[in-house]
Amino acid sequence: MAAGVPAPYSVPESLVELLARHDPARAEQVRRLRGAAPPDAVLVLGGAERAVGQLTAVLAAQVPARLRCAPAEVSARHARLAETRAAVWVFDAAALPPPAHWARLAALAGQVEEVHLAVAGAGSGQGAGVVAALSGQLAEVVPRLADAPVYLLVDGPARLVAALSRPARQPGYRNALRILETGLALAQGRRVVRQRHAARRELATGQALDREGDELAAGIRELCVERPRRLRTDLAEVRRSTSAELTGALRTLRDDARQRLGQSDRAGRAGFPEQFRAAATELAGRVVDRMEGGLAAAARSIGGAGWPRLELPVITLPGRSNRSTLEDRIMLLVGASGGLGLGRLALSSMAGAASTLEGVAMPAAVGLGVGAAWWLARARRAVADRARLERWVAEVLADLRTGLEAMLTERALAAERQLLPLLNRRAEGHRGALSTRREEHDRLTRRVAARRAELSGADGRCLDELTAARTELSGLLSESTELTARSELAG
Repeated sequence: MAAGVPAPYSVPESLVELLARHDPARAEQVRRLRGAAPPDAVLVLGGAERAVGQLTAVLAAQVPARLRCAPAEVSARHARLAETRAAVWVFDAAALPPPAHWARLAALAGQVEEVHLAVAGAGSGQGAGVVAALSGQLAEVVPRLADAPVYLLVDGPARLVAALSRPARQPGYRNALRILETGLALAQGRRVVRQRHAARRELATGQALDREGDELAAGIRELCVERPRRLRTDLAEVRRSTSAELTGALRTLRDDARQRLGQSDRAGRAGFPEQFRAAATELAGRVVDRMEGGLAAAARSIGGAGWPRLELPVITLPGRSNRSTLEDRIMLLVGASGGLGLGRLALSSMAGAASTLEGVAMPAAVGLGVGAAWWLARARRAVADRARLERWVAEVLADLRTGLEAMLTERALAAERQLLPLLNRRAEGHRGALSTRREEHDRLTRRVAARRAELSGADGRCLDELTAARTELSGLLSESTELTARSELAG
């Protein structure tokens, strides 16, 4: 044994124990190599089965080692890799290996340190292209063999024979290191994948918790803020729409009253107040129905059992003043005076008439004056009645608007005073349940965050540990290779 080359049992136990935590089967392989005899066999296998057999026969005659050949699909147990110091993989130049063969080569390179690559069937001028294609695929599947030499069997097996004939320096130790490195690399890859999956799960969990938190907060806000605000908005809208309807109805009633007064005679004006009272009562009923219907709908929207309906108030109209008798008498006197004047004027135009007419001139003038006075008083009385009734209608409409607006405001305030406490009582149970769920959600969020930090820290420490172990293994493999190379030069 060359001086300075470590013995197989010098594989660091700490690395073996680390591998045992992640891959017990590979750790057991390393431990079995400690007490086993140094491997001395050369395994030849690959997809080009005919070339594998021929090459095995050639190497058996020229390489001082036990030669075994096997198909590419051979299992690790049947290949007896624990006895293999070197492996030769033979590619077929006619076609690249299928994925199963690449996977088998990767598994082989993960257990045997010394792996040689050969190509069978490459014609003249085809070798460079085949080697380039293989190197590209090797860089993806078995990166450590991407720069390894590829022997073209069409040129003869001399170079491959020379490589296999070199004395093997601690192949068991080097194979153990390779198994360790492969196992730790796979463990590190699995840990990285697990960390990525955990990050995605944490992201999804965090998003789900955020959504649930938003929903709970929205539910609490809905109960405590939005529902009372909507109730107030609904009540204000009922008040506004009812007031708008009242304004339109009063305007229509005023216009109808003016039209009726303009067309009515004395008997119609006498019965006008009662007709107007009935119309005002019907208007007030429509307004009250509209208001109470809106308030009842608002009560139903929050689950109220019902809304007490307001009884229609009795419409009391102010009395109208009697027409002025003094004014009528004055108008009658004015009419009489005017009539007398008109009578005298008519008689004076009859100056050429017979003297016998003088006896009837005065009575005729008085009769004409009385008729004119009666007609003028009657016309004045109709105009005065219409004016007084119009003033009376305006006063009634103003009083009716004031009373109904006050009633609408009072009903809206009463509804708010009654329905808001009812809404709060009905929401109290739901609010308590939502608050409890929110507290549970907050506790779960804290636990998830703590668990996430714990797992992240554990994964980080594990990855650091595996990275440091692989760095140490890389140094041991490089040291073994350098010592072997120096030993060969010295030999």
